[in-house]
Amino acid sequence: MGERSLLPNRAQVVIIGGGSIGTSIAYHLTKLGWRDVVLIERGQLTSGTTWHAAGLVTQIRASHAMTDICRYGVELFPKLEAETGLQTGFKRRGYLVIARNEDRLHELRRQVSLAKVFDIEAREVSPAEAAKIHPLVNQSTIVGAISIPGDGQINPVDLTNAFAKGARLGGAKILEGVTVTGFEKCGGRVKAVVTDQGTIECEKVVLACGLWTRDLAAKLSIKVPLYATEHMYILTEEHRDITPNLPVIRDPDGYCYIKEDTGKLMVGSFEPNAKPLPISSLPENQQFIQLPEDWDQFEFPMSKAIEAVPLIGNLGIRHFMNGPESFTPDNRFIIGEAPTLPDVFVAAGMNSQGILASAGIGRAMAAWIVEGQATTDLSEIDIARFAGYETNQRFLRERIREIPGYMYDMHWPHKQFETARQVRTTPLYDKLKARRACFGTSAGMERANWYAPDGVEPAYKYSYGRQNWFDFVAEEHRAAREGVALFDLSSFGKTLIQGRDACASLQRLTGTDLDRPVGSIIYCQLLNRRGGIESDLTFTRLDEDRFLMLTSAAQQQKDLSWITQHSDRSSHLTFTDVSAGFGTICLSGPLSRQLLQAVSDDDFSNEAFPFGTAREISIGFSKTLALRISFTGELGWELYPTTDMLGPIFDTLMQAGEPMGLRLAGYHALDSLRLEKGFVHWGHDVSPAENPVEAGLGFTISKSKTDYIGFDAIAKARSEPPRQRRASFRLDDTQPTLLHNEPIYRNGELVGRITSGGFGYTIGRPVGMGYVSIPQGQKWQEHLKQGEYAIEIAGVRFPAQLSIDPLHDPQAKRQKA
Repeated sequence: MGERSLLPNRAQVVIIGGGSIGTSIAYHLTKLGWRDVVLIERGQLTSGTTWHAAGLVTQIRASHAMTDICRYGVELFPKLEAETGLQTGFKRRGYLVIARNEDRLHELRRQVSLAKVFDIEAREVSPAEAAKIHPLVNQSTIVGAISIPGDGQINPVDLTNAFAKGARLGGAKILEGVTVTGFEKCGGRVKAVVTDQGTIECEKVVLACGLWTRDLAAKLSIKVPLYATEHMYILTEEHRDITPNLPVIRDPDGYCYIKEDTGKLMVGSFEPNAKPLPISSLPENQQFIQLPEDWDQFEFPMSKAIEAVPLIGNLGIRHFMNGPESFTPDNRFIIGEAPTLPDVFVAAGMNSQGILASAGIGRAMAAWIVEGQATTDLSEIDIARFAGYETNQRFLRERIREIPGYMYDMHWPHKQFETARQVRTTPLYDKLKARRACFGTSAGMERANWYAPDGVEPAYKYSYGRQNWFDFVAEEHRAAREGVALFDLSSFGKTLIQGRDACASLQRLTGTDLDRPVGSIIYCQLLNRRGGIESDLTFTRLDEDRFLMLTSAAQQQKDLSWITQHSDRSSHLTFTDVSAGFGTICLSGPLSRQLLQAVSDDDFSNEAFPFGTAREISIGFSKTLALRISFTGELGWELYPTTDMLGPIFDTLMQAGEPMGLRLAGYHALDSLRLEKGFVHWGHDVSPAENPVEAGLGFTISKSKTDYIGFDAIAKARSEPPRQRRASFRLDDTQPTLLHNEPIYRNGELVGRITSGGFGYTIGRPVGMGYVSIPQGQKWQEHLKQGEYAIEIAGVRFPAQLSIDPLHDPQAKRQKA
């Protein structure tokens, strides 16, 4: 237990929240040598959400980064017991994930393939074998399953107490019964935490208060989009057939899990239509909150659990647990340094996965706090990803109904959220909808992903094979390659960076030389101290002291946060988000010049308008900024008119383009086009875990620049053989679906993974990009070229051809034509 008095006057870091996440952060900070660590909890340790957690521990997650976080726990938990002398209740009894249909079984096979990348033991088993592994399973209800022997379960309360003891042994002070009432700020930073027992001066603050983090963060004007739901499980009576060695059953098609608990069975759910719970309805200071039973809500997952394990239907119910649990609008954690307040960190929104992720999150957060930046790829869970609208309470209430079930629902390729849609729309939304666009979302923005022909509903029909839009996107793709296609890219983030120090300040953030003539478009990466890629983007120099930063919708807020946090506060520099003020139309294809010439008096020849330049042009009666650049690899321009001129310019182009066969195209076609060209997508192909040299982007780095973040790491990367290298791949077979995270084999040996994949309509094959490890001492070009490659998809290996160069137009002659 923690101490109940002796509140110190100061601390290097104050952690607020005494659950598994807060105590893990404290523990891992002491492991990095920090001793002046104080954790405060308003009640008792574990009294918020941790105490009623189910304690499931599993390693394989939906992404490479999250799997890396979650698998760390199974390594740490036994060591933690030995170090502290406290039992955590960790038992590696294994997981049995069952499939009730072939689609689910295919998804599970993909998980088995991903497990190989991490050397996690996992295998597919038949229904009969599943029944041998777990004798209570009704094999007639399933078509197959996967077994993960290294997964298991843990006691959340015991784990938290072990973290707390480990932290105290390392010098941390843990105080219970201390309520935070506010903060003191000075110079744009928090200087003290105010409590009901006094004030603690501090250098850094961590908010790890579970579902109460949102309201506490609001006191610091930090937006943390969390919303609570009622989260339920039941505990049966004992039975002689419920033996201690039974693995945990996860039944995603039934939206439930079943685990042995002291001779009983626990049945929990992640139901597809959850019950949102306003925090205002909860008692402010009550600990160990329990909500009323709701059998109507629990009936569906309970009926499915009985189908999977018929014994449950014959057992009495000992306990019905219903507790509040917080979820996020995109089903991903919220961690990292607050973008609006330096040295304040958030670790919340664990979506009922806080126990299994506690070790990995604690380690990652501690390293971030100590080093001043993330030391691994945490971009998908970084708090800086949010645009701000996500804290709208009505939006959260509607979206959160969908989120708990999202965890167990089918993770179809390109699956879209169904709730709380049309938060943000581009000015062309109605025009594109009238032309039968099917929309997806990014950062809440409705974007045209593909267009349906007459007679076809513009809606997704999901599958792991070729989805209903495959042939339609093929036509959009061909138009961009052979004729002319128009993309509405108005969701792009557009930030105006200006001031007399604009160029000098931005120069420190990238290895690319930004001091180019006015009108230059500069492709570059923002780098961290390790040389890792924090963003992949372009700057357009509009004037000597003015740059336009262009980035994806999902990336804009993070990019802006990174730049502002790493810019000198004394610099004469301003940042303005102008995304809503400008639209974006992309014209792509060999006829794009002809189309522009038909609607404009400007000269679009290579001599007058070379590749990589920007200038103002006229279209019809309107004016727009035009950039000669292409994410498709074809001749093309991006147009950035103000939103009042976007509609007229669109209409002018559509009318003039009709005789040329102009076709509207969406983001699925754009993805296919860029994959063939080997253009990277940040968050998949490049991230803070890769540097430009191994990503094949060394050409963007200036050989004369030295004064930028990450220079030493880049210099080292240039001087040594790469440990891995990005390459493009083409499958020999035309039918498989290549997505991401598929293992790459070279001469039968596992050497890497696919980072992004799709179908290359010009190539006529599934295509993708991925990283291949390079043995020490090997010349990477020769090593890559000499191997025979295969890509594993759902347990089946398909021969593949590797190319160091882009698969389409490797000399980039077409986009510069």
